[in-house]
Amino acid sequence: MTTATSVKAVVETPLSIDHAVPGSDARPAWRSALRPGRRSASRDAQFPATRAFDSDRAAWQAIAVCLGWSAMIVAAHHTRTGPVGHRTALVLHLVSLAVGFGTVLAVDACGLAVLAGRRTIGWMLRFSARADALIWAGFTGLGVSGVFLDPKFGNAATLVNLYAVLVVGLNGVYAGTVRDRIPVLADDAGVQDLPRSLLLRALGSGLLSQAAWWTSIMIGTFAS
Repeated sequence: MTTATSVKAVVETPLSIDHAVPGSDARPAWRSALRPGRRSASRDAQFPATRAFDSDRAAWQAIAVCLGWSAMIVAAHHTRTGPVGHRTALVLHLVSLAVGFGTVLAVDACGLAVLAGRRTIGWMLRFSARADALIWAGFTGLGVSGVFLDPKFGNAATLVNLYAVLVVGLNGVYAGTVRDRIPVLADDAGVQDLPRSLLLRALGSGLLSQAAWWTSIMIGTFAS
């Protein structure tokens, strides 16, 4: 009877592996999620099969970005704009920048809120999905209006700007694929519930996005 009672006590004792003593670990959620060894491969394997991810769609989107980028360059080579057209294109360019980059900043702010443990993954995914249309609308507006701004293709800064824009577009496609690979989690899931590999990809994509956007903005402001 003593042995049976002991076994029963062990079985009924709740495990506390994932529940730290209050005040014993004040690390932000993102630091805990990135700490190596906190998640085993077996736990990552327990995530459910994710949302519908279409690699063919992502490939076609990347091709569309490259073709659109190339078409804008060819069109700009053969377009000459007068003073009125130039001013109109500049206004459209600035409005598109405000819409596109402003929405990117809002999405990145949501990501920071999730990293700080103040918002859930589900909330961020819903916001990001709704923001996609505005980001791509702003990005497209920047490309179309840029055709009529008489870019100086012989200038090295202009070439860097063009490639920064291409990076923005392709990284936008990649960010969408990262989002589509995120498992279906509970409504209250936080950053600590993400697979570490996906978290690193999301962080890398966000940093690349900011670097490319700011490179293009700085060149457009000071070198145009």
